[in-house]
Order: sequence, then C-alpha cells, then structure tokens
Amino acid sequence: MTVAEPRATAVLDYIEAQRDALIQLACDLVATPSINPPGSEQAVAALLQQRMAALGLPPSEVVAAEPQRPNLVVRLRGTGGGPTLLLNGHSDTKPVSATDRVLWRTDPLEPTIRDGQLYGLGATDMKGGVAAMVYAAAALARLDPPPAGDVLLVLTADEEATTGLGARYLVDHYPVVADAGLVAEPNGIHHDFENLPLFCRGTFYFKVKVYGTQTHASISDQVPAINASTKMAWVLWRMSRDLRLTHEPHPLCPLGPTVTPGVLVSGGLYYGVHPGYAEFAVDIRLVPGMTHEQVQADVEAFLDQLKAEDPELRTELEIVGGSIQAMLTGDEPFVQALLAASERILGRRPPFGAYPAFTDAYHFHARRGIPTVPAYGPGLLTLAHGSNESVGIERIVEAAKIYALAALDYLA
Repeated sequence: MTVAEPRATAVLDYIEAQRDALIQLACDLVATPSINPPGSEQAVAALLQQRMAALGLPPSEVVAAEPQRPNLVVRLRGTGGGPTLLLNGHSDTKPVSATDRVLWRTDPLEPTIRDGQLYGLGATDMKGGVAAMVYAAAALARLDPPPAGDVLLVLTADEEATTGLGARYLVDHYPVVADAGLVAEPNGIHHDFENLPLFCRGTFYFKVKVYGTQTHASISDQVPAINASTKMAWVLWRMSRDLRLTHEPHPLCPLGPTVTPGVLVSGGLYYGVHPGYAEFAVDIRLVPGMTHEQVQADVEAFLDQLKAEDPELRTELEIVGGSIQAMLTGDEPFVQALLAASERILGRRPPFGAYPAFTDAYHFHARRGIPTVPAYGPGLLTLAHGSNESVGIERIVEAAKIYALAALDYLA
C-alpha cells in the first residue's frame, strides 16, 4: 500500500505545526495525577476529553465500572468501506514509592523539559504515547474527505494494576470491533523504536508458601523449631539459581523465559515470635510455545527436589494467574503500513521483535480477536516504573507522525 502524497503531507504538516501543543498535552497529562494503585483516572480522562473536543474530535463514550475509573472510546468515522483501526493507550501510572521518591531529581508530578527530554511520572509509560495518538487522530480528522476506514481511539484505565476496570472491563462490556490495533507503549530497551514487537511474552504468577514452627522466640534454640523465614530464604535463593523451565528456543526471544523470584516477600509475625510461616511470589515471562501447565509441573518438580534434599522443608504452591499472548505474523497490512511509516519518519525499518512485558493488547488480541501490535511507542521501557522517568520530546512528535501515516495508509 502507498499513501497519496498530498494527504500524507497534510497530516505531517499538521503535526509539525502543532508540535508545541502536542508536547504541552504530554506535559499536562504528566501534571494530572492518575496513580494506580489506589487508582483514579477521572481527572486525566476529563483533561483528555476537553483537549480532544478542542481539537475537533468526536465526543468520547465513557465506559466505566466505577465513575472514577473511566475508559474513553472515540470513533473517528471514515467514508465507509475501509477497515477499522484501534489505537490504544492507558491513562494511569504506577505509584512513586517513598524510597524511589528521593532518587527523583525533579518533582514527579511537575513536568520538566531538560536537554530534549520530558521528565515526570508517566512521561514514557505512557502519557507521551497517548498524546501522540490524540494528535495523530486530530491530523486524520482534518482530512477532506476522510479515509475510508474508521479510527477507534481507546484510552483505558487500570492497566498498571489488574486491568479489571480497564481493558478487561471494556472488552467484556463494550462492542470493541476492529480489524487491526496498536498499543503505544514504549518499546525501546536501548533506543527508541528499537523493534516492532509481534507479540508480548506470556505471564505466569505464583506464590510459594513455606511452613515452620511458631513458638516463643526466646526458646527457639532449646526446642525443635523450624524457621519458616530462613527456609523460605533458602528456597528463594535456590529458585533464583537452579530453576529451569521446559521450553523450545524462539528466534525473537533468544534469552528464553524470564524468572523473577521474590517480587513479593513476607514472613513472620513480630519480635518474640519464632516464624511459623513465610511466603514469596514469583513472576515468570514465557516464550511462545510454553504453557501454564508445563511451567507448573516444572516448579512442582523443583520444589519436590528441594524437599528431597531437606526433609524438614514444607511448602505449598499457590497459582495466582497469568496469560498466554496471541502473535502477529508480520505480514498483516497494518504492520506493513507501520514499517513503511517508520522508514519515512525514522529513516529505517525496525526489525521484528518480542515485547518483554504485558500490555492491554492481550485483551484486544487474545480475547477479542483483533490483531494488535502490542507496543510501539515513544520512550524506553527501562525508564518506566522508576525514578527520573522521561521521554524524548522529538520522539513523541515522531510517534504522532508514524501513527498518522500508518493509519492513513491502512485505512485507505
């Protein structure tokens, strides 16, 4: 597919002329708290509704399980006969922990532009990407006639926690129908737009519960007593060193699955009490072909081996949940349109890759059947969920141009 040059020039000229307003929207989004947990995207959704109306976009539909957790859906209608493209971003952010706060060089909720970077909570994950999608849609809305197909701009809540009030709720309670989709999550590890992911790695979450002897701490050296916390520490260390998971190598995941033991750790009651119970949680990211059943079997076999080594060890495995992601092939028309747009704006076609983290693409692709690029947005994943989060302001502008060009191409 090729984009008619006058129309391509028109959308690019519009975004270039609006670059200051685009960056201001990203700044204003950062300055509007939407921290999750505890979770309240109402203020940032109101800001988006006001700005989108000012840009001439159609009114948004609000789909919400709770008033303070709105999901916004905006349909930009085409002339008819073309496909529908879903553009998705989430409006919430992770919290700033007390220990992380002292490492920030700026106020996390005070957007600061320094050396071409926008600093602030959510700048890269993913308020810069949301701003880029809004202005890409605004550029398309000014075309006369509009493209043949529709743009469905979907701005979700609750991505950073359970998704139960966000994309999960949306696909369960709203007729989300599209032919292709894109999530504007930051997908760079070493540099922006590093690759074009064809899938997210799947997830598997579980807890290991360790049991010991609860008694008075003052006599733990005089009576038989098993310390659940020290046993847990041993299991945690052994898991980080020795757990091996069954999987076939995949060319887009050369490092294989990622196992992160101890994402949550707890144990004991208080001073004076010998710990009789402790537990830790584990986060595993899967490669294609892995199943939850096989991972569970591998973990159970590993724990059985530890019990054979230490007859005093008593554990229980609790499966928390997880997801198996859907995959793109790379031949999809919208993927090809993204590659062509990237080549024009960035001067290169990014290689195909795999996104290491979870995104809302799971709900649109695996659950609703919409082939969705799981992440292709401005910023680095390495800067998300940490201190001094930032995104390049030029990268936000590039993202808006890529989205507009790719949409124009695809929807034609």
